[in-house]
Amino acid sequence: MLTTDQKEAILRRAGVTVPAFPSPRARDQQQQQQQQQQADGPEDAAKQWARTIDTLFAEYSAARAARSLREAEETRQLGALRRASDRSTA
Repeated sequence: MLTTDQKEAILRRAGVTVPAFPSPRARDQQQQQQQQQQADGPEDAAKQWARTIDTLFAEYSAARAARSLREAEETRQLGALRRASDRSTA
């Protein structure tokens, strides 16, 4: 299983824009916001960042799988057309 850092690296190499890891200052601001809220509060910035990376990676993986399936189907159809063409000219 890939770590979040590995997923981020793969996404970056693939040209996907990923958010930067939250700075300590952003984390401090997030903690202040959490203290001000009476509800359970939102996740901290690092967990939210990791969730965003996981979501982006899942979308990227699904798109890659779909592209691979389309290419395989296209290759299969072209092969069938070539075989049919070869039979008709023979």
